[in-house]
Amino acid sequence: MTTVRAIAWVEVRRQLTSPTTWLIVGLFALLAGGAFVSSLNAFLDQSGQALSGPSPQPMNVNQLLIRPFLLEIGMAALLVLPLITARAYTQERRAMNLQMVLATFVGTLTLYAVMLLASMALVAVLFAYGAPEWGSIASGYLGLLLTGAAFISAALFISSLATSAVAAGIATFAISLMLVAATWLGRSGAPAAQPVFRSLSVGEGLDDFAKGVVDTGYIVSCLTIIALGLFLTCRSLELERSGN
Repeated sequence: MTTVRAIAWVEVRRQLTSPTTWLIVGLFALLAGGAFVSSLNAFLDQSGQALSGPSPQPMNVNQLLIRPFLLEIGMAALLVLPLITARAYTQERRAMNLQMVLATFVGTLTLYAVMLLASMALVAVLFAYGAPEWGSIASGYLGLLLTGAAFISAALFISSLATSAVAAGIATFAISLMLVAATWLGRSGAPAAQPVFRSLSVGEGLDDFAKGVVDTGYIVSCLTIIALGLFLTCRSLELERSGN
């Protein structure tokens, strides 16, 4: 475990000292900012309509602003993560063992956590003007972290199969597009087709966490994907070494 921690720390430092990394974090922050402004405008419109009614209705900032914001940054993260995970592909991967695979996973997950911290700064602003509930915010970010970890694990497996970083990036981006599209169509598509898209969507699980509902089934699913992805990555690299 000490070796994994040491290698992971080297990977984290490599990521955080790279200008490309901060460009990716900046891109995510820009997308998160756009999602926040969109959610805030929708919340203000709903507030105006509620206040102009005959009997003003209480407005829940967590449900009407933070909840859709967390779901949108989840989709933004899925679109940006392939730019990070594709960089996990290395020409020296034949020398990678279980410890190095785990270290790469931890390093990439740490960078993803830094990305999420950038979006948390936007949520923190709301506490200066109101009193949002911490519980649903914490559970929402837990859902985002689990979803990202599962995606990163799967992306590492794809990188172990790819012939180049470009190929790994294209493959993982195609998967992220499919997940984002399924989430959107599961909510906005034809009613008859929505159940099909929801079965492929990560939005339902994220939405539960954003509401403050910690779905143990979703946690188990993400942990299973993480374990399976890391195991298959190691097996893929072992088979590549044995075949050469």
